[in-house]
Amino acid sequence: MTTHRQLEFADEQAGAIEAIASIASGKGWCNLTPEIDSTDIEVLSVSVFSLRTKRGSPVATLVTSPPRKGIPRAGTLGVLHTRGRLGAARIESMLNGVAFPIRQDHTQRGLLLEVPGDVGPATVLEVMTSVLADLCDYRRTGNWRLDVFERAAT
Repeated sequence: MTTHRQLEFADEQAGAIEAIASIASGKGWCNLTPEIDSTDIEVLSVSVFSLRTKRGSPVATLVTSPPRKGIPRAGTLGVLHTRGRLGAARIESMLNGVAFPIRQDHTQRGLLLEVPGDVGPATVLEVMTSVLADLCDYRRTGNWRLDVFERAAT
């Protein structure tokens, strides 16, 4: 069974960092989206997810991996966006010096990064917000929504 919870945050990121830490070691995944200023949108879509992915507001998904033989394994960070292929130099500039290897930079499927198993949740959140802020086509409010999906222990 998987539980879902939603967090909204702005400057105070402690709850979001804690939520990301709670899914570490392969316990789940999370989606992060920026809140956009509705006055910056001419026509609202009925589907919020469609609005966030097809109209220029990106979505980042972090999927964690369980350790193998006690050794942390890399997770993945995928970003759906409308900018097409970004190129290695631009991606590296958005990562602010954090070494997340690029697995995919695809025109339609978006960006896929490898998240090393030893990277802390605060760094992961920093990268997620930085990349989304750079790729968002709309004015942002400064607020974020984090949807956390945590698998129950089996």
